[in-house]
Amino acid sequence: MNHLKLFIILFVLFVLFVCIIIGAKIDTELKLSDIFSDNMVIQRNMEILVTGYGTAGKDISITFAGETVTGKIDNRGEWKLKLNPKEAGGPYEMNISSGNEKIVLKNILIGDVWFCSGQSNMEWQLMHTTDGEEELKNFKEQDKIRFFTQQQLPAPQPLKEASGTWMICNKENAQNFSAVAYFFGKKIYEETGVPIGLINSSWGGTPIEIWLDAKLLKGNPITEPILKRWNELSLFDWKKWNYGRGLNYKIEFSELCFIPKLKNKKPLYVRVCEECDGDMGGYWSTWAKPGSTAIYQNKKNNGIILGLIGFNAWAGAGTMLNNNEIVDLSEYDYIEFKVRGNGKFSISLTQPSIEDYDYYSSLDFEATPVFKKIKIPIASLKQGGWGKAKPFTQNAIKQIQFNIKSMTVELPSVLYNGMVVPFTNFKIKGVLWYQGESNAERAKQYETLLPLMIKNWRDTWGYEIPFFIVQLPGFMQKRDQPSESSWAELREAQLKTMQNMQSVVTVSTIDLGDPNDIHPKIKKPYGERLAHSALVMLYGKTGPLTGPIYDSMEIKENKIYIKFKNTGNGLISKNGGLKGFAIAGSDKNFKWAKAEIKGNDTVVVWNDDIKEPVAVRYAWADYPECNLYNSEGLAAFPFRTDNWEGVTEKNR
Repeated sequence: MNHLKLFIILFVLFVLFVCIIIGAKIDTELKLSDIFSDNMVIQRNMEILVTGYGTAGKDISITFAGETVTGKIDNRGEWKLKLNPKEAGGPYEMNISSGNEKIVLKNILIGDVWFCSGQSNMEWQLMHTTDGEEELKNFKEQDKIRFFTQQQLPAPQPLKEASGTWMICNKENAQNFSAVAYFFGKKIYEETGVPIGLINSSWGGTPIEIWLDAKLLKGNPITEPILKRWNELSLFDWKKWNYGRGLNYKIEFSELCFIPKLKNKKPLYVRVCEECDGDMGGYWSTWAKPGSTAIYQNKKNNGIILGLIGFNAWAGAGTMLNNNEIVDLSEYDYIEFKVRGNGKFSISLTQPSIEDYDYYSSLDFEATPVFKKIKIPIASLKQGGWGKAKPFTQNAIKQIQFNIKSMTVELPSVLYNGMVVPFTNFKIKGVLWYQGESNAERAKQYETLLPLMIKNWRDTWGYEIPFFIVQLPGFMQKRDQPSESSWAELREAQLKTMQNMQSVVTVSTIDLGDPNDIHPKIKKPYGERLAHSALVMLYGKTGPLTGPIYDSMEIKENKIYIKFKNTGNGLISKNGGLKGFAIAGSDKNFKWAKAEIKGNDTVVVWNDDIKEPVAVRYAWADYPECNLYNSEGLAAFPFRTDNWEGVTEKNR
C-alpha cells in the first residue's frame, strides 16, 4: 500500500471518528413557524395550516382540539399539515411530535384574527393616548384578547417567518400595543364574545407603495414613476444595514463647546462626564426607538455614542446643561466640536416651550474615520417641520443632544416582503388599514395604489379578505375661505376604494382630528368606528355600515339638492346649523354656502350671490369645520360633486 492510499484511508477513518464523537448529523430540530406559540389565536371556521421544520423524511403528527393529523417532513426539512375548520373556543393545547421530539403549545384560542397595518397612527401605543391613559388606570386582564406585534423588518426578498410572539391582554402588554387596534378588538369582543387576535404590523412614516409587490407597479403610467425614482437610487447596501435590522453606528466627539460672540470671552465647554473637565453638563442620557439602541460612553475627554439604528427610527444622547435649569446662550454664536466615527447625526438645542420633540436642529453631518472639526452657527438651527412651529429661545436652552440619523425605508417591496408575506399562510378575519399621510401629496396616484395593494394582499393570502380603512381625519389649520386640499383628495381616494371594490369599508373620521398634531391623542373613536362597520358587515349587527355618503345631486334654480346614502334614521347636524358646505358656479370659484336638511336623506345648498350653481363641496379642506351625521352618530364623508382637476392630479 503506497503512502497516498494510506493517507486517504486514515483521513476517512479520522472524519468518521470525529463525526461519531461529536454526534455530527444532518437532523434538524423540530420547530414550528414563529406565528405559532403559546397564547395564540387561530382563525375560526377556516382550514388551519400549521407549518414548521424538522428532520427530512421523518413522520410528523399534530393533535389539536380533538383532531389528529399526520404527515412527513419533506427533503428540505419543512412540513405543512392541515387541520379542519374549528368553531370559536378554547383554551386548547396543540401537541406536535416527530420521533422522540415533542412540542406542546398552551393556552390557544380559536376566534377571529385581525391584521392591523399602516403607518404611525396605527402603530401609536395605547399608553401615549389620552383615552389610553384612562383605560389603563383601572385595567383588568382580558384573557380572550391576544396581541402579536411584528418586528419592523424590511427585507429585499419575501421572508418565510414572522418575527414576534403572541401575548395575553394584560396591562403591561396592552399599554405598548396599537391603541386603534386595541379599542377595535375590545369592542368586537364585548359585542360578540368571540376571542380576538390582533396582529400589529405597522410602521410610521411609510408610503403605501412599499407595502405591496413592486412588480405590480410596472406597465402603468400612473405608478411607473415610482419605479423610475427607485431605479435612480444608488444600489442599497443591505449588508451594511444588516439585511434590514439596522446600521451599526459610532459617533466619537471631543471639545464640544459654545463659541462666544465677543473675542475676549471664553468658550463654554460641555463635559463628557460628571467628573470630566468643562463648564456645564456632563449628565448624559440616551434614548432609542424600540428595535434600535444607543449607548453612551466616555473615554478620557471624548464622548462616544454607539449602537444600532433601524430604518425610520430615532436614537440619540444628550445632556442637560445646568441640571434642569435653563441656560442663556444669547451671547454665543457657534456650537463647535471635533468628531469621528461612522453614521449620520445632527445637533439639537432643546427649549422648554417645545413639547413635541421638534427642536431646533442643525443640518445632518456624516462622521468619518478621522477626526474633523465642525462649527455650527446657532442662528442656522431650524425646526424639523413635524411639530408645532415655535420661536427659537436662545436665552432659554435646557439641553444639547446628538441625534443619530436613520434613513427612510422607501425601497421596493421591502415591507410587503418583511411584514406582510410572513403572515399570508395564516388565515385572518380581515384587515384594518390606517395609512395615507405619507401619500397625501400624491393623492390622485393613491386612487390606483390603494386598490392595487388590496388586490395584491388578497391574491397573496388566496381569498377575498375584508378591508376596513380609516379615512384620514382633519389636520393642519383651518382656512378662512374654501380652497384646494391634498388631504381632501387623499380622503376621496380612500372613499372611492370602498365604492369600487367588494368587501372594502372606509370609515369617516373627519370630525376626530387635531389641527396641531398629525397623531391625534384620542384613539378610541377610531377603533370603535372601525368595529361598528365590522360588526355590521361581518357579525350581523343592524344599522348603517358607515356615515352618510354623497349619492346624487339635482339643480333647481339657484339651489343644489344633495342626496345621501347610509343615512340610517335620518340626517342630523351637531352643534347648530350645517357647516362645511361650499358652492360654485361655472367659474369654479367656491364660496361658503347655506345648507339645510330636507327629509331623511337630502341637504339643500345655496349661496344668494351664485345664481347658477354647478357644484357643491363638503368638508373639502385639510382641517374642515363640518357637522353632518346620520342619526346613529356616524360622520358624513367629505365629498365634491365636481371632477375638476385637483392639486395632486399630476403628482407622481
